[in-house]
Amino acid sequence: MDSSNSTAAHGGSSLALATLQTSLLVRAFFTILAICVCTRVISSYRYRSIKYSQGRNVAPPTIPYWIPGLRHALSLALDNKHFMARCFTKYGDGTPFFLDGAGEKMLFVRDPEHVKTVLMSAQHFDPNPFVHDKILGALMGSPQKTIDYYNSPGVNTDYIQITHIRQHTTGSGLSLLDKQMFDFMKQSVQQALEATPGNEWKHVPDLFDFITCHVTHAILVSILGSSLVEGYPQLVDDLWKLIEATPEFFMGLPRFAMPKSYAARDRLLDKLREYSSKSEEVRKSNQADTRWDPVAGSGLLQEREKMYSELPDHDVQARASQTLGLMYGATSLVVPITFWYLFEILRDPKMHAYVSSEIQAHATPESGTYNLMQLATRPLIQSLHAETTRLYSSNLAVRQVTSPVFNLDDKYTVTKGTDIFISNKFNGQFSAAWTEARPNALERPLDVFWAERFLVEGKGRDKKETFSDAGLSGNWTSYGGGEHKCPGRHFARHIGLTTLAILMGEYEIEMVDKEAASKTVPPINKAAWGTMKPTGKVGVRIRKRKA
Repeated sequence: MDSSNSTAAHGGSSLALATLQTSLLVRAFFTILAICVCTRVISSYRYRSIKYSQGRNVAPPTIPYWIPGLRHALSLALDNKHFMARCFTKYGDGTPFFLDGAGEKMLFVRDPEHVKTVLMSAQHFDPNPFVHDKILGALMGSPQKTIDYYNSPGVNTDYIQITHIRQHTTGSGLSLLDKQMFDFMKQSVQQALEATPGNEWKHVPDLFDFITCHVTHAILVSILGSSLVEGYPQLVDDLWKLIEATPEFFMGLPRFAMPKSYAARDRLLDKLREYSSKSEEVRKSNQADTRWDPVAGSGLLQEREKMYSELPDHDVQARASQTLGLMYGATSLVVPITFWYLFEILRDPKMHAYVSSEIQAHATPESGTYNLMQLATRPLIQSLHAETTRLYSSNLAVRQVTSPVFNLDDKYTVTKGTDIFISNKFNGQFSAAWTEARPNALERPLDVFWAERFLVEGKGRDKKETFSDAGLSGNWTSYGGGEHKCPGRHFARHIGLTTLAILMGEYEIEMVDKEAASKTVPPINKAAWGTMKPTGKVGVRIRKRKA
């Protein structure tokens, strides 16, 4: 009897405890839900009240969020590329807005007037703090003492290196790079296709991988020399592992969270440290060819190595990080853009025929090359490349406010230290601004490819169409703008032309199934930044062009 009562009492207390625990969990759930809903309502009200107010000298609004304290941090950490894209789609009407990752705020601007103001006002906005801390530090693994040196007052290393790159990617320097790029890529493609006898077609099942492999390889040999590239078979793969992990490195994720990406970067830096030491030996013994050397690399890289080796706090590790940054900048955007450049030409029969004829017209048989300088001036060729970068490049331009306070316009002001982000892709699709700047460019929607978008009627008697980006400095920002416009943009264009010259001049190339290929174009506005890849494999066939 006593035992029975004890069991019943124990069962009753367990049931009561379980009920209490369930009740507490339910209460906690609804309490958290209520806090999140209230946070969303309040943050939405604040956003709208700032956006629609008639005030002056106010900070731009922060877009609504659910979680107090963290704000947008969780969304940014879990899926920043797609979250940012959704923000642009919903809130990108031209009003500048903040994203707030637990106190780390990022301001996004889309209005062309704001964009022009930020890009053209170099005395008030500087890209270098972001470059130093996030790109060289977080992504390239540069030592902190070197970052501190770059951030020191009066140091003008950034200006010197940008000027140096411009010298080597324009004029005679560009011609030399073109020749090297052409020779190395032609050799790489020949080796890949050499098993195909005579004039038979060679099937290439994945054009994106083919372009990534051969274009990246040719760029790296042109810059680094053949010794390092040939002695490091994983180089191309490791570089792209680093590129694809860019968001995670920027967010500071630890090594255990992405061991393969860190391992790839470690291998890259190890090999680049070896390169730096060998290059120094060859240069100091006057054994290096100063134009291009298999060990010391291009004249551009040899001069950079010498310059950085003479600076304070630039040991071999710091120089390796700088070289890795140069490799990243030369490939991360250029290579996928080159793929889409070729892709859009191949799937349009008229464009395919036109580009093929232009390439043949600019061939120089006596040297076995092509006049890329002249080819690059053809209006439709220029428009083709500009439209490809407008639609398919997902890069961000970043500037930090250096003035105590700066007026974006009559209403909004930003304070010193604010990081301002400009999305090329979403700026390039801001219809309202394009309508005002150039209505004829909207003959076809901005979310589709149109090769002639940058052509305008000429002023001469024949009214021949010419390429023009006049009035579009706030709409088309693929290469940045102002004093900090991409110094290697001419080389980037010529890499695309070199690829066309080889695959459409030295060879014939055709899409296997144009209809299937067209279905691999990814949703343009799904991701705010990162490499744009086709959603499936694009098959082509290639054969040596008959003499």
